[in-house]
Amino acid sequence: MNPVLEIKDLCVDFYSRGNVSPAVRGVSFDLKKGEILAVVGESGSGKSVTSQALTGLLPGEPTCRVRGSVKLDGREILGLPERELRKIRGREIAYIFQDPLSSLNPVYTVGWQIEEALRFHVPALKTAPARRERVREVLFAVGVNPDLADSFPHQFSGGMQQRVMIAMALACEPKILVADEPTTALDVTIQKQIMDLLLSLRERFGMSVLLITHNFGIVAQTADRAVVLFRGEKVEEGRAADVISFPQHEYTRALLACVPRLKFA
Repeated sequence: MNPVLEIKDLCVDFYSRGNVSPAVRGVSFDLKKGEILAVVGESGSGKSVTSQALTGLLPGEPTCRVRGSVKLDGREILGLPERELRKIRGREIAYIFQDPLSSLNPVYTVGWQIEEALRFHVPALKTAPARRERVREVLFAVGVNPDLADSFPHQFSGGMQQRVMIAMALACEPKILVADEPTTALDVTIQKQIMDLLLSLRERFGMSVLLITHNFGIVAQTADRAVVLFRGEKVEEGRAADVISFPQHEYTRALLACVPRLKFA
């Protein structure tokens, strides 16, 4: 099976006051259709920068330079003009960002924000009633009462805001969902609900998921494969179960040693 996403020798450098800071250094991996691939590492390892580089979400030169290759269904998308990238973002590759409250616009209702993506990416939904019905469908799919479409983000809890973000990402039925630390700042019970939701939606929509996380507990429960990043470099890759049970790199072993374990007297 051909991968839906191929990343080869991806490099990201940031420039400041004449200094160069390499954030990602020659990272390569692929993502297959219907697969959940976890990109794991501590803060600063290059996980989020890698995901943002896919569709040009990073600042351009002279602040930042991105090199390498990113292919979506065999088509090179790295370096495409902004107008072309806008057609890909949300429609083919959708994002769930770390902090839903700062990602949602506080002055618009959640329904309006979901509908905005539909107006831009799904021309088949030509009428406002058709788009409104789609908004209700995706809110229901993520476990949010569709009658709350006219509510504002601040009227939702953190877990419900995250569900709204997932609904917004799913509205256009993307091929790839990039989930960047989707359970950050949520308590453990809500974390489980969100990850169970992603698993069920993966099965329902058949999409691929690129999961950015530092939490090996989440990797063990949800991911098919795992890629471990350390200081911007890939140090290990394999089936998630193998990476967790038989880590080959000392950094992977160190990350796993940080996972809390219950001990009973």
